[in-house]
Amino acid sequence: MIAKGVNLNKYEYASLTQTRNSFGTVTDIEIEPGIYDAIESTRLSMVGAQRINDLTPEQKEKLVLAKYSATSSQEESVLTVSFEDYMTGKTVASCRSSNHTAWTRQRDVDRAIRKLADRIARIWR
Repeated sequence: MIAKGVNLNKYEYASLTQTRNSFGTVTDIEIEPGIYDAIESTRLSMVGAQRINDLTPEQKEKLVLAKYSATSSQEESVLTVSFEDYMTGKTVASCRSSNHTAWTRQRDVDRAIRKLADRIARIWR
């Protein structure tokens, strides 16, 4: 989902800076690399959180912060990522992925990450 009136073409950089309310049995170690790789495979250049202060003011205007959350239960795994404008804090885009009733929780998470990666790619073409 893209926020109304937002031009995503202005953004050139992304930083995976923090998680939002991750809970359940999914750990950041399981999902963060997949989300990072999904964003890195788009047109956005990844910037580490420690390097944000090295960006010029003009570059910071083109930066989005990617924040994710994950939940997992026996029934499903749900992953969401929101992209917030660095300067305003406004959510400019978000996407959600879920996977139901795989054989194992890890397979559920892996499938949810693949679906999420596809949605991220469509947003940031």
